[in-house]
Amino acid sequence: MGWGFVPLTKYQGGGAEAVLEPLSEHLKDYEQLMIQYYGAGVQACYRGPRLYDTEETKQTVKKTIDWYKKYRPILNSDLIHLRRPDGRDWDGIMHVNPNLKEKGFVMLYNPLKGSISRKINLPLYYTGLSDKVLVREKGGKSKHYTLNRSYEIEVEVTIPAEGFTWLILE
Repeated sequence: MGWGFVPLTKYQGGGAEAVLEPLSEHLKDYEQLMIQYYGAGVQACYRGPRLYDTEETKQTVKKTIDWYKKYRPILNSDLIHLRRPDGRDWDGIMHVNPNLKEKGFVMLYNPLKGSISRKINLPLYYTGLSDKVLVREKGGKSKHYTLNRSYEIEVEVTIPAEGFTWLILE
């Protein structure tokens, strides 16, 4: 776990590019920022006069906080980097905890201007799983996988342009 700083308004420089106000005009960036922080188990200090400025912004904040609260135990668990971010392809992290129902939680990000589909190798040794795993993308329908002898599975995912997706491993 760690903490981060989110300057919603101007704070010691950075210029207009570093400001999210008005929040409703930067809603995609605001949501992405919250998902990146909470998805990494990072608690943020939000600096500004408000967390939302319109009903749509309020609903986005509420949806993201509800998502974090639902998966808080696994999102605050140990973290494995799947691919270092370089801005040229996907990057991702995986939380693991063999003592929870959700043994793993994968966050995948796409910094590119277009949607991408990739086959991604997930190392599941630290999840405590040794034979089979159920994988759900964004909490959807489960798909069964059998781990190979190296405690890995290969999943195929599509990550939206400048967006993210997540997987639950049970």
